[in-house]
Amino acid sequence: MIITPNTGPLFRIAALTHEDMLASSLTLPLEILTGAAQALGRAGWQRLSIGCFSQAGGPITIQSGLTLATMPLSELTQADLLIVPAIWRQPQRVLRRHPEQIAVIDRHVGAGGLTISVGSGSFLLAETGRMRDRAMTTHWQWFDTFAHRYPRVQLERRQLITQSDNVFCVSSVNSVADLMVYLCGELFSPRVARHIENQFSPEIRQRFSPSPVGAPKDLHHDELIADVQTELNRDLRITRTMSTLAEQLGVSPRTLIRRFKSATGVSIGQYLQQRRLDEAQALLRRTNLSITEVGVAVGLNDPSHFSRMFREQTGVTPSAFRTAVRDKSFAANASPD
Repeated sequence: MIITPNTGPLFRIAALTHEDMLASSLTLPLEILTGAAQALGRAGWQRLSIGCFSQAGGPITIQSGLTLATMPLSELTQADLLIVPAIWRQPQRVLRRHPEQIAVIDRHVGAGGLTISVGSGSFLLAETGRMRDRAMTTHWQWFDTFAHRYPRVQLERRQLITQSDNVFCVSSVNSVADLMVYLCGELFSPRVARHIENQFSPEIRQRFSPSPVGAPKDLHHDELIADVQTELNRDLRITRTMSTLAEQLGVSPRTLIRRFKSATGVSIGQYLQQRRLDEAQALLRRTNLSITEVGVAVGLNDPSHFSRMFREQTGVTPSAFRTAVRDKSFAANASPD
């Protein structure tokens, strides 16, 4: 990790905009960063500068009908963070229409600037040629097109988030919040990251780590296994036998076991245990259920067994976890760590 927060009076965020962008891929990270700055109080808020840029500047109306106020790209001289939003439908069309944005990205990445691309916005990033032999991801719908157009890029089809030095790629808007919580910890402080996680994204299960090890993979192309995952998540309280699952899907238990491990990287038992503990964390954050009731709600009926599994997974007991994630002891105007 080589991210270095800006030590000057402003942390400058520049967002590239065009008519074919997906608004939520830009508004969500900007709102999270704004919330992080506000959590530091007035001083933190004054250190944040956000600018949306388009080729000519002025108001632009995007595909969703929203109109954004933008500044001309000629005024974008320096930025600490550059956000490249997702593209609505055809990324190749944006490459043809906006070569000026490719040039801006090229200069920023070449200078080592912190960069985030969301979904198919990665096409603009890859078009610079700066990402040869470096890890990237994109929206799953464009995997094959991306791989064909950029054969020298290391396309990570199973990763929702990739990092290559100061360049981050997010496969879809759904994963932006995970990355932003992580970056808030790097750019502001761990306390601010916890605040953002609790206030903005209570559904986040686990913060992004640049090198996740052993985490169940939900991004794959095996539709049969996707059906298994849907069935397992439908009611975590139910324990299903391998033979029952296999019979429902019309395959042998041996085939099911093999394909599940190949698609997700973990066994069905490991996947179910992870999902139960993920949901338990969410319930501990958002509800006032007792520890025993949380365990029962996710299919872990023995309180001792639940607490032991939870501690093995998180390093703390369920009670200690609840106390930590609900910690409101730092005020909104607290100074950074």
